[in-house]
Amino acid sequence: MELSPENISDDFDRLPDPIILTIFNYISDIKTLIRCRSVSRRFNSLVPHSDSLLLRVDRVISAADSDDDGDTSSVIGFFKSIVKSIQNLISSPPRHQFHSQSEQSQPQSQYSPAMILRTFERIKQLEIELPNGDLRLEKRAAIKWKAEYGKTLKRCVILGFRCGGVGEADLGGGGGLKTRVVWTISALIAASARHYMVKEIVTEHESLLKLIVRDREDEGTVIMNELGINEFREDVGDNVGDEEGQDGNLGSNSGGVWWRSNRTRVPAVWMRMRHEAKLELSNGVTMEGATLVVVRPTTSAGGMVEEAEDECNWDGFGFDGVYGEAVEKLINRRSYLLEMNSF
Repeated sequence: MELSPENISDDFDRLPDPIILTIFNYISDIKTLIRCRSVSRRFNSLVPHSDSLLLRVDRVISAADSDDDGDTSSVIGFFKSIVKSIQNLISSPPRHQFHSQSEQSQPQSQYSPAMILRTFERIKQLEIELPNGDLRLEKRAAIKWKAEYGKTLKRCVILGFRCGGVGEADLGGGGGLKTRVVWTISALIAASARHYMVKEIVTEHESLLKLIVRDREDEGTVIMNELGINEFREDVGDNVGDEEGQDGNLGSNSGGVWWRSNRTRVPAVWMRMRHEAKLELSNGVTMEGATLVVVRPTTSAGGMVEEAEDECNWDGFGFDGVYGEAVEKLINRRSYLLEMNSF
């Protein structure tokens, strides 16, 4: 006996909405969820209620894709890459849309990731994955960093090193201190640029409790937890005018340097630095010029000395594997304290 289409039941339809939402939250990937909306009317109505999301960026448009290499912002490239990889799931833009000169001159808000996330109504946890790291380091150098933000930088842990075959003489004058400070400043600039990227998202999504911005290469991570997000929201209204004066805008007198125009200000900080010229690890790996830097704003300097030994063990700030071992060894080395003004 054959069943007519109207008599065929779909067991999936028997699942209650909370279970389907749990599945959507487990999927989390925004591009996949957007595709799910086209499956059925029910899915289309439930997807916007997903509260755990992953926004994965396939690629950032390079300077080669622009006719104006010097003035192209890294943040603009980030925005374009999101639209380029996702917007075709919503509409069918012309193939030349993101390569024309007129398109590059349009306002930054048009390419904001908030444009995509506005279709989601109850975001609680959001993770943004960039295709690669932000730092352009010298050959054989590497940096791993993790930063926590609220309205501004709360703390940052930076691990820098060179692969084997590079000695102290290659690290610059002063026993490599200059290079280590440059590494630290570069990581802080990268962190502040990522913080700037998510300002609109944090402001618009009142249900957001946790936000992570990382890259596929695992170079750096920005974390905003619930306390930091609430602090940001409380402060954002008071600092609008001040931020415009400090951070600048595209086309300002910053000479087209992207991090001068598109990042939040790094506050005055204390930097507790530890260094080992040659760090031998248990698996045979050797790190040359291994450096561990713990950064905190000077406003919390009273607790800097007492808490320095614990900062790398804060929840969410641990380094895994070989990097975790390096941190454990460096934390026992003699440290020195540096102060740096806001920039």
